[in-house]
Amino acid sequence: MAMATTQQQPVQHIQQLQSTNPVEVYSALRTIKNAIIGSNAKKTLYYQLQIIPHVSSLLALDDTDVQIRVQATTIVSSLAHKGEDVAQQLVDGGVMEALIGQVMPGTDAALMEASERALNALLGYKAIRMGAEEHTHTMVPYLLSIITEAKESSRMFEMRMHARVELAVLILEKLCVTEARQFTVANTGAMDLLAPLLQRGYPRLQVATLRAFAALSYENMEISRALATVAHDGRVFPQLVAELARHSDADVRLHACLCLANLSRMRALGDARAVLSVAVPALAKLLRGSDVPRLQVIEALGYLCHEDAEIQMAAKNAGAVSDLVAILAEIESQDGADFVDHARNVQETRAVFLALGTIVSAGEECRMRAVESHAMAHLVRALGHSDDGVKAAACLCTQYIVRSVPICRTHVPESGLLRPLLALVRSSVTSVQEKATAALINLLPDFSPLRADALKEGVVDVLARLVESEHVTIRRNALWGLRNLLVGADDDTRRQIIAHVSVARLSTLAQTGDKAVREQAAGVLQNVTAENEVGAQAVFDALGAPQIVELLRTLLASEDSAVTVHALYLTNNIAVRERSLCELIVGDRGLLQTIMDYARSPVSEAAIGALWCINSIASHRADSDSDDSSEPRFLAELEAQNVQSMLETLLSDPGLCLGVRDRVKSCLDYFSSPDM
Repeated sequence: MAMATTQQQPVQHIQQLQSTNPVEVYSALRTIKNAIIGSNAKKTLYYQLQIIPHVSSLLALDDTDVQIRVQATTIVSSLAHKGEDVAQQLVDGGVMEALIGQVMPGTDAALMEASERALNALLGYKAIRMGAEEHTHTMVPYLLSIITEAKESSRMFEMRMHARVELAVLILEKLCVTEARQFTVANTGAMDLLAPLLQRGYPRLQVATLRAFAALSYENMEISRALATVAHDGRVFPQLVAELARHSDADVRLHACLCLANLSRMRALGDARAVLSVAVPALAKLLRGSDVPRLQVIEALGYLCHEDAEIQMAAKNAGAVSDLVAILAEIESQDGADFVDHARNVQETRAVFLALGTIVSAGEECRMRAVESHAMAHLVRALGHSDDGVKAAACLCTQYIVRSVPICRTHVPESGLLRPLLALVRSSVTSVQEKATAALINLLPDFSPLRADALKEGVVDVLARLVESEHVTIRRNALWGLRNLLVGADDDTRRQIIAHVSVARLSTLAQTGDKAVREQAAGVLQNVTAENEVGAQAVFDALGAPQIVELLRTLLASEDSAVTVHALYLTNNIAVRERSLCELIVGDRGLLQTIMDYARSPVSEAAIGALWCINSIASHRADSDSDDSSEPRFLAELEAQNVQSMLETLLSDPGLCLGVRDRVKSCLDYFSSPDM
């Protein structure tokens, strides 16, 4: 009987909320509040009993008693911590508008504080933060007024006052989720107002303030550069934050490093010493500790090291590479164990591979340190992980490590990497397939010992199928892989590639569609025809003379310099072979003039490609059976373009780069005979 009564009580409490007696409503709310705070089971129970519509209705009424509002608002705050779905239902029920109304001037102090806590809880979810656009302009001035009033109050050093300021700063941080809102906050003078809080000596408030600055400056160059000039107590912001990166509190150190990372990424630090000597060692030390969430440290380190070789080297020197690999070993040792947070381990594993990939992306020493720390074994195992995010991150890390020619030649062949990577190249998950194909590219150049094994595993057929992928990145990667396979390839491999991906298809891809795909398709055509008899003839047989000329015209007219360079070398590869193929180029005066124009290009790679074309055209002799002493076959055509004069003018330029100068001299050798 007692059990039945206990089960009936929550239902009775919900029914009481519909009473017309304010005392009964208040009593029920207070009982429910006390029950659900700290109890997820009671939150679930009352959620299932449809408490959300009841508290939403009470907050929506204009004449609801203040004490009832305080209790209902506290319930909202507690329920919001249950999860994003519950929080979203509260927002959909209109509580956000009610809470905003409850923090307006003149509101009861207890109700204001309860409303602030509820807002902070609801804004803890990204979707709700993103949807709070309409409230930002109302909330920001209010939040800043709390900080201003606290600074002017004689109670500023009281813990209760600090707690309220901390809450206001945390809400402010959560509002900075778009560039527009970052500027909304910055333009209200928030940076100058927040800076003094860094020196208050209360770690919780310092962390909240650092989080606000990090959110404000994230990926925003203009604000980051303005922030770097903000000063307090005779020191600019970077100096203040660098000092906090040495703080005794680990959470303060972490968030100070995040601020420095933001400024560094936006090139807002005139002096990188704060990052190299303070932030990097601090994060490396935090990796080895347990005072802060390790996932945050790993992500912060990866973000800081992005595309900065000097910082990557500093991370390596601080022991971060070895520490990250050690984390992988620790996580693997827990696989299948009881009482382990496996979801967190998956997140950390993914983050480690991303951070490790960032650190090794540029420097040979960093890559070698990763390999010496036995990262390859962890990478190979991760390629077979059950989580797609881990697989993709491992592929990214692999892509950067195997960029190293020595590693590719010595450590990769015995690692067992190829087959699991090829399995992911065939994956049906786009994100995994994109990263796997990008990693495979670096295993297919002529110096790679795995190229022959990849050919035996059917890599040509795999890549040829992916050339038709609906995803641009995968299509580009597939073409890039084929392009690498063609460098130094034997005729059988060349014929195999041409059979799987027709010349006509390559021609179409090189002329239409996405820029990255056009570049790689043009590169494949260049390499198909390079240094062999098979490729140029295959192009001629597949396209015929008119289409070849039109293809070259189109590619040479591209605004993408990478495509035009490929086109120039493709032209050279066609011109240097049979005289009949060269006649296609020489016979088109417009095409020949375009080549001459590129020979004068300020882009040295394009100029060298054009000069190679001239060299190849001039190399054909009038009498194919005679020795090199006979005059050039296409003498009249070259003279009509004033080629010799153009070459001599180029050679007289003192600013001409060495590579172009050497190629000009080589071309002029063909014009040095008396007959010329």
